[in-house]
Amino acid sequence: MNTVPYQELRDPRDFFELMEAAFGEVAVPEHPGLLMRHDERRKHEFGFGLYRGKTLASFIGVAELTVRTRSGDSESALGLHHVATHPAYAHQGLSRSLFDFVHERYRRQGRRFSFLYTTRTLVAPALYRDLGYEEIPLAGPRAPRALLILPETHRRLKRNRTHVADLAVAEKLFAEATAGKCGFVVRPRGWVLARLRQWKMKPDYVFIDRDGYAFTNPDRFGRYIEEFICRNRVAYVRLLDRISAATRGGLVDYYVRDPILRSIYAERGARFRRETYSSLMVKPLTRATFRSVFGSRFFQSPVDQF
Repeated sequence: MNTVPYQELRDPRDFFELMEAAFGEVAVPEHPGLLMRHDERRKHEFGFGLYRGKTLASFIGVAELTVRTRSGDSESALGLHHVATHPAYAHQGLSRSLFDFVHERYRRQGRRFSFLYTTRTLVAPALYRDLGYEEIPLAGPRAPRALLILPETHRRLKRNRTHVADLAVAEKLFAEATAGKCGFVVRPRGWVLARLRQWKMKPDYVFIDRDGYAFTNPDRFGRYIEEFICRNRVAYVRLLDRISAATRGGLVDYYVRDPILRSIYAERGARFRRETYSSLMVKPLTRATFRSVFGSRFFQSPVDQF
């Protein structure tokens, strides 16, 4: 079975057609181009596909992840994304064949683990478990999701202004907050700006304070907070006030790890949800076990998703 690298697809529009058929997702050729241009994790290879006749029937994207282990060392791991099979070619073993191909390819290159994100609302997790993947808990009592409905107002929103140079403050605060932790905590210089560029987001979406920052993503009905890290309660309150003043509707903070922030949300009437449909899964590619290498706590945030 002949696998084809993304760069050698017969036509870039084949990828667009597959993503639309599988997920109803618009993935124009510009999208993979942005990811490969700005995301250091995908600069070498974007993924591999299988054709059936003239149709790109199945595809798996690959990313080069850097993770920190419990020993404090950093190592490369495999990350999988854009896993899709055309509905017309489902249940023919194509996706399983691609998984076997990429697992073996990267195992030979020295990778010990493969990671992927999925959601429990899809049928895919059953296949992933059959392939040897297991779930890494993302939420729960230690990191619930907070939902805060803001008071209705007709006031003019206060626009946040963040300069590109200010993003270095966020990177410094992140390194400080994740010192000694395992997981997706190794970020090169310019990491935040690269994430903004690959998703066509504005620096103003990142709220920065001298003692904290919040990486947010607004939509028509409110704002998602994807990463919120502060040194103290005063900084959390200051930033949350600024975020609220720039938002109309509601706020959703994906993972509230800090009990200080949790108490602030509670004081403002937020609701908490400990269940999540999102799922991060891992498969050992060698005899090493996830717990022996990373322990019981693995740091990730929505900003890390690949």
